Amino acid sequence: MSKKNLVAGLDIGSNQVCCVAGVCDEETRISKILSAVAMPCDGIKAGAVINIQEAALAIGKAFEEIEKVAGGQIGKVIVALRGNFIHSRNSKGVANINYSNREVTEETIENALESARKQIRMDPDQEILQIVPCEYILNQQRGIQNPIGMEGTYIEVDVHAFIASSSNIGNINKAMASVGVNCDDRVYGYLAASDILITKEEKELSCLVIDFGGLTTGLVHYVDGIIRHTDEILDGSDYITRDIGHRLRAAYSVSKEIKEKYGAAFIYTDFINEEFEYRAADGRNIKKCNRHELVNTIITPRVDRILYEIKELTEKNNYGDEFLSGGIILTGGGSSLPGLAEAFEKAFNCSVRTGSPNLDKVVGRDEILLNPSYTTAIGAVASNLSNSRFYSEKKSSKIGVVSKISKWFEEVF
Repeated sequence: MSKKNLVAGLDIGSNQVCCVAGVCDEETRISKILSAVAMPCDGIKAGAVINIQEAALAIGKAFEEIEKVAGGQIGKVIVALRGNFIHSRNSKGVANINYSNREVTEETIENALESARKQIRMDPDQEILQIVPCEYILNQQRGIQNPIGMEGTYIEVDVHAFIASSSNIGNINKAMASVGVNCDDRVYGYLAASDILITKEEKELSCLVIDFGGLTTGLVHYVDGIIRHTDEILDGSDYITRDIGHRLRAAYSVSKEIKEKYGAAFIYTDFINEEFEYRAADGRNIKKCNRHELVNTIITPRVDRILYEIKELTEKNNYGDEFLSGGIILTGGGSSLPGLAEAFEKAFNCSVRTGSPNLDKVVGRDEILLNPSYTTAIGAVASNLSNSRFYSEKKSSKIGVVSKISKWFEEVF
């Protein structure tokens, strides 16, 4: 694979910016991930920009580093967005097949999708982020995934659309543009991640992908091979850290270290209790706590609350436990909490595994592929092969990102 067509996946996450660079092979349909970087960012909260200069600084640094490591200039940038400013809607479109041979063409499909777009109701400050065809119906025959070349008189399409706040997207675009980074396409982050994590068999059996992030937890539910529901709850692993800080009266950095070193989702069978010391919020006093108290009185109640919220959402949307034969796939930075998979197994009575990218879709070094913090950005790169409009070899007229970043730093500082 050549580096001349580097594709970057930019994940605007909870409180950090993740950037992954790779190249996409059209023949094998595999994306090769070359480099990855994560930058903490105080200018982003729950996927939305709250300080444009801080967000731009993090994005600029990420791209400067990613191009150095990847060894080339980024030619295309796909931004993965998530946050409570994004909502999903279902819609249906229809198109006549006006050809003598009654054959479905790409133009027919586009007409049906355009019909579905027109049926989506939006507020003035909203726009369509992404439309995903779920199922095609050709002359009332359902379950068709790729109707190109088939014969009929009319075709219908069921779509799952993601609607986003135009102002939030605009702020992200401004932060990127100020450091010379253009957005070539946008995808829904949770969907991009799920696409590279699940197998065809899991999707057909019905499965639920849960992205356990910092401030939010995303859900993508597939039923009988079709995406049926997506959602997000405003709760995640950072709230566990905050609970620890409030209860033990410790600084956030200390609380995070305690969670990562001694935390668990619940008191499981082989759980080992031990006492540990930590520095109090005043920075001077040393206090003591034990793992049993930490888990039983602080972490487990928060995990139970998150489980309840997820269960309530799946049941509310008529896709509960009975539609999880393919199990639950966990991802996101918070998915590494010991005992979390077992907690989901008990709550949903199904198989649970921690997700890792399928090697028939992406390849790369394990330290990148197996780091759940990079999964969404990797999914954004892989999405480059899922849409035919990216196949053309369009030459970019962009000036090198690094040179623009350097200029921006000089102006700001």
